[in-house]
Amino acid sequence: MNRLSQLAAVTTLAAFFASEARLNSQEAAPVRKSPQELLAALKASNAELLQKQQKTLQKLDELKLQAEQLRIMAKRS
Repeated sequence: MNRLSQLAAVTTLAAFFASEARLNSQEAAPVRKSPQELLAALKASNAELLQKQQKTLQKLDELKLQAEQLRIMAKRS
């Protein structure tokens, strides 16, 4: 191994250990949530989804109204 490749290997190892990278064997076990916590999370995500759907429906209603107005204006021309 020449001097440049040795320096590159040492630099790579130093960067790896300085980055605090965790190995798979070092990973902490996932924290289990209680059924109540899971239910609360599901309810929150469902509420958020319902809000997005409501906004989408409002936009669709607005587009439908604008399309009807365009049809009326096109007939008058």
